[in-house]
Amino acid sequence: MRVLHVSSTGKFCGISTYCQNLIKHFGHEHHHGFWGIPDKNSLGQCSGSNIIKIFDSLIEEARNYDVVHLQNEFGLFCGPYELSFGFKVFHGIIKKLRKIGKRVFVTYHSEPSFLKALGWMNFENKKCARGWKKLSKLHRKQNGVTAIVHTEESEQVFKASGFRDVEVVAHGVLERSLPKHFKIKEKESPIVLGMFGFVSPYKGHEFALSILDLLPSNFKLYVIGGRHPNQEGEEIGNLLNVANNLGLSKRLLITGWTTPEDADKHQSMCDICLVPYQTHEISASGAVTWNLTSGKPVIASNIRSFKAINKLCPDGDAMFLCHHTERLEWVWAIKRILNEPKLKHSLIDNARKYCDDFSWTNTCKKHIELYKNE
Repeated sequence: MRVLHVSSTGKFCGISTYCQNLIKHFGHEHHHGFWGIPDKNSLGQCSGSNIIKIFDSLIEEARNYDVVHLQNEFGLFCGPYELSFGFKVFHGIIKKLRKIGKRVFVTYHSEPSFLKALGWMNFENKKCARGWKKLSKLHRKQNGVTAIVHTEESEQVFKASGFRDVEVVAHGVLERSLPKHFKIKEKESPIVLGMFGFVSPYKGHEFALSILDLLPSNFKLYVIGGRHPNQEGEEIGNLLNVANNLGLSKRLLITGWTTPEDADKHQSMCDICLVPYQTHEISASGAVTWNLTSGKPVIASNIRSFKAINKLCPDGDAMFLCHHTERLEWVWAIKRILNEPKLKHSLIDNARKYCDDFSWTNTCKKHIELYKNE
């Protein structure tokens, strides 16, 4: 079997990292090729017709393969145009792949949040909703197009919006060497709260600072990551301004982007990992899986995709979940983990078991089953 994988590129891109991990762990059972989606800057120089021509070269490449597996994130296909144009391009790609007889899989990493904002003046979201409806009609077994999502909750969202052929494959987890023991610190020692991944508004870094503001002065916030390469906003500056206004500048450290090896070193200095996401629409998160492999207890927002992870842990929760806007609850959770070794070790042990069960090796086996069965 010959499988062509289609994804964004670059070491700073989470979707690209996901796809490369997937390809790397397939082994030699089948041939796996790769076609890289041009980055936003490259597509930003193109007209709409030229963007369509660029993706026509993907169709030509796909003729040499049996299966085409696309990684989808809203916005990868629109270039300088509105998101609705990206739907038009993506819809065209799938139709053309089917026309040449290819079996198509699409991994959707986000849920369709635009369906929730359909006010009568919100013309762009209405265009996206129409594009989504057209796209959903292609995802049928008789069409040979399958959507892959990461949780059963996302599966329900997709099916409710018209998708019929939807499969669930949990986000793969890197196999890392985990520390066997968690050292309990003295109360007066610095307590480091770590956040891993790109700095984006939806990830709750400013909310984490508001939590830090309620904690004693020996608590620090360690942000292991930097601005996403596709973002042009002021995320870092805004975060530093908030820290300054709260008088927390000396208790905040932002590393900027780091290599995986350096990220390991930084994360080893943390006592608790925080994942205070402020959105409900993600289907999964690579940053979360990295935190789960850290060997440190994880506190995360009580959102669907994170509840789905705990649901897959029969021996107990892998993460301590808190309401995404109730900072007092987060303070309570932090203190509980620090003061209750049994809870702390339970979270770490359950996270370790989850990581073993949903390693990239096992995730690839699931994909192979899907490729073969369809």
